[in-house]
Amino acid sequence: MFYIDSLTIRGFRNYRQQQLQFHPRLNLIIGKNAQGKTNLLESIYYLSVNRSFRTNRDQDLPHWEESTFFIKGIFIKDEFKHSVQTSYSQNNQLKILINDNPVNRYDHLQTFPVVIFSPDDLQIIKDGPSVRRRFINLEASRLNPAYLKELKAYQRVLLQRNHLLKEKHDYCNYKTLLEPWDQSLVSLGSNIIRERIKIINDLEQEADCFFNLMTGGREKLSLKYESTVRYYYDHAEMKNNYMQVLLDKRSQEIKKGTTTIGPHLDDLKISINGYDTRRYSSQGQKRTAALALKMAEVHLFKKINNECPVILLDDVFSEFDSHRKENLLDFLRDNADQCFISTAINVDNFGDKLKKGHKRFIVFQGSIKDETVGVVD
Repeated sequence: MFYIDSLTIRGFRNYRQQQLQFHPRLNLIIGKNAQGKTNLLESIYYLSVNRSFRTNRDQDLPHWEESTFFIKGIFIKDEFKHSVQTSYSQNNQLKILINDNPVNRYDHLQTFPVVIFSPDDLQIIKDGPSVRRRFINLEASRLNPAYLKELKAYQRVLLQRNHLLKEKHDYCNYKTLLEPWDQSLVSLGSNIIRERIKIINDLEQEADCFFNLMTGGREKLSLKYESTVRYYYDHAEMKNNYMQVLLDKRSQEIKKGTTTIGPHLDDLKISINGYDTRRYSSQGQKRTAALALKMAEVHLFKKINNECPVILLDDVFSEFDSHRKENLLDFLRDNADQCFISTAINVDNFGDKLKKGHKRFIVFQGSIKDETVGVVD
């Protein structure tokens, strides 16, 4: 079993200093709005992923009176204790230690997996393609470290190619100048598209199962990768098509000064019963669809690591009716190991419903009080 055993926070968000010991199964984070419940979940997520699920700016994370923050956690994995700590300062940036050994920011994305669902995840459904690309890129990188390397290489090639397109050259010279960049762009871009399609197919299968549970079998969730490049299951054919489209658009790209096709412009279409969720779904359907994508991640991590990731649910019950709340609790009972649930509503029966021992943490104005509850068989 994999879980986070303890956490130390200093200078993170509205927490000056906090030390916590968690239950290996269920942890209820209770408090009114704007007290720090989400900040606690964010600190756990940051420790695992080395980025926030709320901002891309590390400088937004220190306490308002501080310019630094420190997070340390003890993870139990394969019955061994692993110390993970992250410290940030504006001068020295981010430092990460695992068992006292310094590591790169992205070196352990699979090592201590955590899956978060928060109200902000509705943006995956409601907002534009860039949000969904960011979701796909993050999850693909966490599930397959090789994907992250190719994505970074693709972004470097794209940057250089766009820079070249913005420069003034004789049209005949463009062919010679662009050819090596085109080859790299096609090779890397085709690999990225292929990996995205694989992950989206896996996500769809798992997400639809969860969605089916939540809706009582009345609705079907489907995912479709929408690419600016026609993709094929034959990889060589996809690369040939990719290159041909680049050549066909060369005059247009020189005129615009930018690359007009590729995975940096692709999208993910999310549908319920065949209808685009962005245009035709209710708020409850959108929320359930976003949650289904995150719970699908849980299953994919379990398949890769043979263990369940830590699940963080931020204010997940506030907009669900009683039927969907019951279905979600059934899912967590059968599929989750360690789970953190933040809530402002009555949770008296959560422990009984999940049949898990648990702890309660009361959050008030950046201070957390541990209220231990006896183990439930």
